Amino acid sequence: MLEPLAKDRSPVDESAPVGPGTRPPGPEVGPGPGRPTPTTDPAAPVKMPPHIFYIATAYLVLLLSLFVAYFTVPWLHAHVPLKLGPIPAGVVWFGATGAVIASLYGIFAHNQDWKIDFNYWHYCRPLFGATTGSIGAAIYLVLLTIGNKTAPNPDFLTFFVVAFVLGFADGAFVQLLHKVTSVIIKPGDGAPSAKAPPDKCGSKAS
Repeated sequence: MLEPLAKDRSPVDESAPVGPGTRPPGPEVGPGPGRPTPTTDPAAPVKMPPHIFYIATAYLVLLLSLFVAYFTVPWLHAHVPLKLGPIPAGVVWFGATGAVIASLYGIFAHNQDWKIDFNYWHYCRPLFGATTGSIGAAIYLVLLTIGNKTAPNPDFLTFFVVAFVLGFADGAFVQLLHKVTSVIIKPGDGAPSAKAPPDKCGSKAS
């Protein structure tokens, strides 16, 4: 009964080394000639990492909490200055909020065609927006002052809108810098002009 079964066995090369680090003879697997290899499409859309949304949402919740706390906590209201020189201190908050809104806009519009190069841009949005909003509000005041015999006195709301817009739009801030450079320094006709940065909302599309 055992003899027929022995005849059906496949021959094995007894000279092949067998031991640790070797595998018994058998069909070849994995990439190689005549075998399929996994391929990836570099043009395939990349989905947004979920933590980007969580971070942007946390930023917005924190900013809204600070806004409420400023009007409800007497100690905070008493120790935070109302103005920074001629500019209201609230431009810092409005600039940061505008930047976070821009981040959320990019998340909602481009979460299916994400560009991971801009992840760090989303991470630092409140800091960047607070800076551009505050500096932009100061530049706006300088542009109003130049050429006027009487010192302009814009209200707080005007400064807040300017800070929010410049925190939201990087390109508008760069254009404002170019404008104040042209007014104050007055470059020659051959001087290169500043260009607005590309859309940094995380999209692969322009």
